[in-house]
Amino acid sequence: MNKKETRHRSKREIEQFTTGLLFILPSLIMTAVFVVYPAFNVVYYSFTDWNGVAAVKNFVGLENYRRLATIDGFGTMMLATLGFAVGMTILTIVIAFAAALALDKKGKGRLPRGVLRSCWFFPTLLSGVVVGVLWHVMYEYNNGLINKIIMSAGGQKVNWLETVGLTNIAIIIGATWARLGICVVIFMAGLQAIPVELYEAAAIDGATTRQARRSITVPLMAPSITINMLTTSIAAYKSYELPYLISQGRPGKTTLLISQRITFYAFDTTDYGRSSALAVVLIAIITIFSLIQLLVMRRREDNT
Repeated sequence: MNKKETRHRSKREIEQFTTGLLFILPSLIMTAVFVVYPAFNVVYYSFTDWNGVAAVKNFVGLENYRRLATIDGFGTMMLATLGFAVGMTILTIVIAFAAALALDKKGKGRLPRGVLRSCWFFPTLLSGVVVGVLWHVMYEYNNGLINKIIMSAGGQKVNWLETVGLTNIAIIIGATWARLGICVVIFMAGLQAIPVELYEAAAIDGATTRQARRSITVPLMAPSITINMLTTSIAAYKSYELPYLISQGRPGKTTLLISQRITFYAFDTTDYGRSSALAVVLIAIITIFSLIQLLVMRRREDNT
């Protein structure tokens, strides 16, 4: 390759790089302004006694972090957040994967797959406020739809919103229902990317449907499973309005999550320092668990 061709290639590569940079520049600016800068501010506020109004922000070191242990029900809040995130993630992945497998089938006498997919995705279009109020109404002890169905079947009413442990499960069910649509779409995209020839070859070799799914579907769906697990767990840790509107933290404070306590200390007590420290803890939890999931799932993908 002569010098002229080298210069021409270098110039073209520079132009391509510049064009690509211009395309992503708006996203970079938005991310810097609305994500990176606020994140640094939160870390800074966590080392101060700022009340959200005063011009002076006194540096207090790690005092806000030491005060976190004095929060009423701190251990319960941490367990509730972890249980909600783990429960929602597992339940969502299992149901969404099963639903995607069912929707991917073809057969006579079934509703059009487009209609079924729309039904699964519909809850995702609703806001967290709408879903939270909807499930709260359905869980009501005296007039809730769920208890009426149970009573019509001959059972006894269940106090979904005032029973320790059961209320946590009730919140997970409501949040899972709202999250399923996105995961189903991602799983279906992964299923449709699997070559049909693999299943045909497995059938010729005498493999059953269950064996084909175990040996072909599940390994090749590993990237989709990784994406859904990461995004769902992160969404669960950040959940605020939906869990709160279902239970309002009842019974007692056993269903209050970290995200809800962050808002409480920031706007109800104007203790921005402790609120920011709690936010930093939440960011650290999300980062650690996401990295663990990513490492485990990536290793599993590499072994398939």
